[in-house]
Parts: sequence; structure tokens; C-alpha cells
Amino acid sequence: MSTNVTLTGTLGRDPELRFTPSGKAVATLSVVTSKSVMNEETKKWENEEETWWRVTAWEKLAENVAETLLKGDPVIIVGRSFMETYEDREGNQRQSLKVNAYNVALDLKRRSATVNRERRENASKGASRPVENDPWAGGQEDEPPF
Repeated sequence: MSTNVTLTGTLGRDPELRFTPSGKAVATLSVVTSKSVMNEETKKWENEEETWWRVTAWEKLAENVAETLLKGDPVIIVGRSFMETYEDREGNQRQSLKVNAYNVALDLKRRSATVNRERRENASKGASRPVENDPWAGGQEDEPPF
């Protein structure tokens, strides 16, 4: 059984990018989620209830993830979760939490980022033209129009 999930966690290692025999990009991420609680004695935040997730991203998302994110980055992941059962080297039955990601984003609450916008290749003729007197078009130092 699978269900939609939103994970807020930290990358446990750098994303691994590989390609299927048909040429599709696939990135694998290791993400840890936890509950933070204040230790009253030390007055420091400590992580409890850690859960490790194996996350898979495909195609353009996979390429962007591999080019952008590194171990330790705070991330937000939206995707479909499922439990995978497998047999380890010693013959024991094990289970692993997995997510097929729809979206992966840097958690901007815990880190800042610079965005590189990509041009739409199939944009309609008028969609890419600047609009006159557009206060969001850049280059203007005025206050926002609200």
C-alpha cells in the first residue's frame, strides 16, 4: 500500500545520479526525518525518533536534484511512500521506507538559495514579452504595488 507524504528532513548523503538503460535519469536520496525536542538540562535542541527514507526522483527532477543538493541540506519532499520488503545478505527479512518523489525543494526556512530560472521552450508568442509598467519586471527600486 502507498500513500502521499510530505517529508521535511535533511539529506544524509549527496544524491546519486545514474541513468537507466533507456537513458532516463534517476537520482537516489537518503533523507532523515526527526522530531526535535529541547533538552531542559543542556538547553540544546536534540533529535528524537529519527526515521531514514530512501527517496527516488526521476528525469529532469533527478538531474536538478543531483546538480543542486548536497549532504546536510534541509529538504522538503512530496511524493508517494511505500514499504519495500527485501532479504539481506544473511537471509533475514528487512523492510525499507521508500518515496517516489513528485517534488523536491530546499527548505527555505532553514537555508537560503539562489534560483536559476529556465526558459520555457514551448512558451506562447506573447508569454515571454515583458509587460509595460510591470512593477515585478525588475530594475525598478519602487515599493511593491500593494
